[in-house]
Amino acid sequence: MPQNPLPARLNGPWVTLLTLVLVVGILYTGKQVLLPMALGVVLAFVLTPLVRQFDRMHLPRFAGVTLTMVLALSAVSGMGYVVYDQFAQLSGEISQYTSSMRRKVGELRLGNDAAIRQFTRTLDRVTDQLYDDPDQRKAQPVRVVPPKPSPTERLRGSFGAMFETIASAFIVVVLVAFLLGQREDLRDRFIRLIGAGNVTMTTRLMNEAAYRVSQFLVWQTLINLTFGVLVGLGLYWIGVPYAALWGGITALLRFVPYVGTVLSALMPALLAFATFPGWAETVQTLALFLGLDLITAYFVEPVVFGYRTGVSSFALLVSALFWIWVWGPAGLLLATPLTVCIAVLGRHVRSLRFLAVIFADEPALQPHVRFYQRLLARDEDEASVLVSRKLQEAGPIGVIDQVLMPTITLVLSHREQTEITEDDAAFVLDVVAETLQQLPSTAHAMLPRASIIGLTVRAPADELILAMLRTAYGRERITLTSPELTAEEALRAAIRQAPAMICIAAAASTRGSELRNYCRRIRSELPDTRIVVLRPQLPEEEAPRAIDRFREAGADSLVVDVKEAVVTIDRLLPATEELASKPRPLSAHA
Repeated sequence: MPQNPLPARLNGPWVTLLTLVLVVGILYTGKQVLLPMALGVVLAFVLTPLVRQFDRMHLPRFAGVTLTMVLALSAVSGMGYVVYDQFAQLSGEISQYTSSMRRKVGELRLGNDAAIRQFTRTLDRVTDQLYDDPDQRKAQPVRVVPPKPSPTERLRGSFGAMFETIASAFIVVVLVAFLLGQREDLRDRFIRLIGAGNVTMTTRLMNEAAYRVSQFLVWQTLINLTFGVLVGLGLYWIGVPYAALWGGITALLRFVPYVGTVLSALMPALLAFATFPGWAETVQTLALFLGLDLITAYFVEPVVFGYRTGVSSFALLVSALFWIWVWGPAGLLLATPLTVCIAVLGRHVRSLRFLAVIFADEPALQPHVRFYQRLLARDEDEASVLVSRKLQEAGPIGVIDQVLMPTITLVLSHREQTEITEDDAAFVLDVVAETLQQLPSTAHAMLPRASIIGLTVRAPADELILAMLRTAYGRERITLTSPELTAEEALRAAIRQAPAMICIAAAASTRGSELRNYCRRIRSELPDTRIVVLRPQLPEEEAPRAIDRFREAGADSLVVDVKEAVVTIDRLLPATEELASKPRPLSAHA
């Protein structure tokens, strides 16, 4: 009895979904254990370059790790002491600033709001009458007063929270020191755990993750510290109290993607609003944060990094929301490095490739697929925008090889598999032809106009491929036979003209024998004419066999894109001018 194949088809997606749910559950419930470990790993990435620098100085590993930890703890302790001291002073004066802000807000209120207050009181009385309940008027409100905790319970609660914080910090410090001192041994154990057969994939994964995360965190730390120092100096110049406190908080919050700078600017702006009688200092504070953030985001970080984290902006925003839900504020600080590691994992592990599609910053679709999809949706405007962008980026030949020619390949393949209708195929080919006509043609003045003749088997797609070659090499440099002629008549006309070169273009993958017959007849009639065959659908694995067969048929070169066709034509034409009778080896370029 045949089994139902439905469970087998659903097995993969359901297993993946259940695995993700299980992982999220483990992350959420194991916060107390996993959060210090993740924080320790991230800090180890930050401090690893310093340990390597001590290794280059031929210091023992123990001494290098000790010096690194001492320097890091000293820097954190010094900044923490300054920030805590100013925070303590601010806490003592917070009531004064609150009263000042209340008074200043009161000055902003509208002068005469008696009508609004009267309308509000009238609306409240009408609402009370509508929902009036006599039983509720007689009922007396009951207030539940929780029992007052004993001094012992209060002491236990305070010491419990303090002990948990100190223990977590100590575990993180010890873990960082251990990771820095035993990183090679841990790497080897991880590779053995994955399996020696996967050593290549594991090595690439670990190297890319370590490089991206370490370089990003090191430079981001330096940039954030500089940003915080500049903010502190700017606030001190403006006159905002506790400038060092706000500078330290800003340096820390800038690790939070997108919203960190905004959050760090709120408190200094409110304090400036409460401290000074006018608005100039408040505006100057906001302008300071905005100006520094624009300069850093659009000028400093692109130059300093020189590369991207490998994660899209939308993925960083979504991951920030996810990690703050799972691990709270600490998860928000770890969102970027953790997401970078996940994206790297998706790029190297085949079963997790969907993670790279979701998180990686590479385009989800290749340019020709996006162009083809827009044409199937009958959206010519967006398709034209895609072509314009590619034209500015790669020029006419780039548009042809990366957008238009692969689109024709998709059309032929999908039409052969009846995935699209004849009308869809005709529409896409028409738009491709119109787009090709709008591309600028490159003029090559190496040969007279009649030195090269283009041939096809008279199929619409083949003629488009030949038109692309003419656009790339120069429309006036490749002559076409009369369109009223049949394929046989065009071939005879080309042979009668005895050109220096004949270029044969074919988009369909099923016309190999027909093209080889063309080559045989041309070679038998014109032994000195160079023959270049352009076949964009030639698979890479079939290239060696196709080279041999076309060489036997008399072709000089076999190419799969117009860029290599232009190079090949320029290479073969000087030999043609010398009427070299010895044929050159056939080449294929994918």
